Amino acid sequence: MLASSVALSAGLTTAGAAVAADANTSGTKAVLMDGLKHGEAIKVDNRMVEGGIIQLKTGDHQTLDTYCIDLHNPTQRGATYQETGWESSSLAGKPEQAGKIRWILQNSYPQVSAAQLAKNTGIQGLSEDAAAAGTQAAIWHFSDGANAVPQDGQAKQLTDYLTDKAVKLEEPKPTLSLAPTSVSGKSGALLGPITVTSNGASVDLAVDADGTKAGLTVTDKNGKAITSAKSGDEIYAKAPGGGTHGTATIKASTSAQVSIGRAFTGVNADNVHSQTLILAGSEAVPVTAGVSVNWAPAGPIPAVTNKVDCVQGAVVVTATNNGDQDYTFTLNNKTYTVKPGGTTSVPVKVEEDKPYHFTVTGPNGFKQDIQGVLNCKTDTGTTTPSSTPSATPSSTPSSSTGGGTGSSTGGSTGGGLAFTGGGGETPWLAGIAGALLVAGGGAVFALRRRGRHGRTSA
Repeated sequence: MLASSVALSAGLTTAGAAVAADANTSGTKAVLMDGLKHGEAIKVDNRMVEGGIIQLKTGDHQTLDTYCIDLHNPTQRGATYQETGWESSSLAGKPEQAGKIRWILQNSYPQVSAAQLAKNTGIQGLSEDAAAAGTQAAIWHFSDGANAVPQDGQAKQLTDYLTDKAVKLEEPKPTLSLAPTSVSGKSGALLGPITVTSNGASVDLAVDADGTKAGLTVTDKNGKAITSAKSGDEIYAKAPGGGTHGTATIKASTSAQVSIGRAFTGVNADNVHSQTLILAGSEAVPVTAGVSVNWAPAGPIPAVTNKVDCVQGAVVVTATNNGDQDYTFTLNNKTYTVKPGGTTSVPVKVEEDKPYHFTVTGPNGFKQDIQGVLNCKTDTGTTTPSSTPSATPSSTPSSSTGGGTGSSTGGSTGGGLAFTGGGGETPWLAGIAGALLVAGGGAVFALRRRGRHGRTSA
């Protein structure tokens, strides 16, 4: 019997040479941009915030329009965002609310222009800023259970319209995914099937350098080598024959629009959780996915996958043994044995907003690194919308809560609004961050907005 072990800690462990593809790293990746594209003042309980469209930028400089679904957490300067499913975000366990948010996104701005939205709703004089603010407030009603009221009359009418009309829709499919994200089996065999799901017309397929060197190929069900596939296709990994063993990765890539309603979770360079967002509009963007492949002539042959489960507040590690001997591994100080042909799933509890990194190992140098930050809760417990900012600014800006990006560009000369997100050169604040309060009153910040809205809020 061969055993593997798992190193689990709050910090980082040493990564191995053979790192398998991870379900949590498939899909669209993007970086937070600076300021709101469109938006206006929204009163959330007793605090004024400015909410609207937040933009992300992909590696090839395409933009994604998003809204906040995580009101009480700040965004982090320069945060990197990753596309994910609802169950791995703050929408987990909220199918009714999440489905209604998707309806709002599909039937409001920017999917519907402000002019067309005005015609559809009968709201006269609806501007892009008001449309964005009204949409954001309606989303907060379902994502955070917030009493969010835009201060613009037209925006408020839109919020009321959207919250009244919203109906539950199903979760959108991922932009690109390969499932399962890990396969294993005997040398010379077809390993799979692996199902391709994509918004792109065609998905390019390749193997990494290790796979190329070993002779691993991507095939159809008949073993014919292929270099591309379409959504719904089932593909296989043809393992090298003989007595060889090894690990490699199948890589998939395409260019596609991200599905409206997909969630985006983010962290900054220090792995601090950044406010969770939801996709409202997309250009065609590059997207990648991968599958780890493990083969051997005999013995335990594990395939290990992981998935964030926000309902459990855990990372669920699943080990499948496609060998002919027991596979034994240790996870979180407990030993598990997977019989040949069997599967075992283990939920590993991890702390909210804290980095996790653990490694599953196996025979013949098999190693799978699993790491990330659990971004599940919408309320850190430290940011309560309970106070109105003072009309008198603080002489020095204070730091944002929840490991925020720090001070703003400076104090305002009059009444100001807190922002609900941000990045780049201008730190954005949680819309109702309690840490903005200073002795005797609220700190007031002057923050910049992008593009034609390059004015300071006041």
